[in-house]
Parts: sequence; C-alpha cells; structure tokens
Amino acid sequence: MADTDGTEAKQLLNDWRAGDLVARDRLFTLLYSELRQVSAALLRAERNSSLSTGDLVNEAVMRLVKLDQIEWADKSHFLALSARAMRRILIDNARKKLSDKRHHHKVTLVTRLSGMPSDRIDLDVLEKALIRLAAIDKDKADIVEMRYFGGMSHQEIAEVTGTSESTVKRGWRTARAWLLNALSEERAG
Repeated sequence: MADTDGTEAKQLLNDWRAGDLVARDRLFTLLYSELRQVSAALLRAERNSSLSTGDLVNEAVMRLVKLDQIEWADKSHFLALSARAMRRILIDNARKKLSDKRHHHKVTLVTRLSGMPSDRIDLDVLEKALIRLAAIDKDKADIVEMRYFGGMSHQEIAEVTGTSESTVKRGWRTARAWLLNALSEERAG
C-alpha cells in the first residue's frame, strides 16, 4: 500500500507541476493523514498553542499551494517540504505570541535529544541553533529538519537528499551532537 501511495503521489506531483490543479487536490487528499501525523508530532508538546493539528496542516497546504516551480521529486520530498512549512508556521506563531505584550508564554517542543536536563526546548532557541548549524553545514541542518520536524526515517531522508542511508545516519548523529552542545550552551548562558 505504501509503495502504491508513493507511486500515485509521484504521478500526482508530476501532474501538479504540469498545471493540473485536480491532481494537486487529489495529492493533498491522498497524503492528508500523513500530513496530520507530522502536524500532531510537532504540536504534541506545545503549550498554549492556538493551532490545532488540522489548522497547522491547512496553513501548510496554503503555503505549499502558493509555491511556484517546485521540483517535487517524490512523496518523501513533498513530506519534507511540508514539514519545513509547518516548522516555519510554528516559529512564526511562537514569535507572534512572544511579541504579544499581554502574554509571555514560552513555546516549547519535546525532543529526543538525550542528555538534556529537560525534554522541553524553546522553539525560538532551537530555530536560532538550526540557523547557526545551517551556516556551518546546510546538509546537516536539512537532516535535522526532516528527521525532527518531519518525522522522516533515515531511508526517506536518503531518498530526498540523494545520499546513502549510512551518510544520513552519520549526519544525524553529528548534527544531534552539535545541537545538544549548542542548546546546552544556551541554557548555561
């Protein structure tokens, strides 16, 4: 079934790129449950978030629909870009809430970075660390984004990036260690 969905998604992506809006709508219908899973994973640990799983998916869909001339490779690539859009939405939402003078709630996500004193990480701090990592090594920052925010497997990331799964695993370990260090420094400072 997953292979059938992947094949159908790839065809729909190609049709959408060719201008078929019905294919675009069918693609979102086909992948809606997977987009909701990504959204739910991102929102699971959110406190005081006004966004629901459906809201986050819908906002991401609206942003993706506005993109022109994206070279969608396949289903994994589409889900990675969807996760990136959702991440941007969460960051925008967190910054908006932080700028509100009446409410100062810290927006956090749960992470599986071992060794951290707490499982909660401030989303804005994580975003700044990812920007620094991207300046050093964009490929590793992309792996973190797809793995952490998109919930993608090493194999799916390898397909999107065109590298081997072992390269992705090494990149993930290195990026995770770098982020752990960066976030620990941020907490200490």
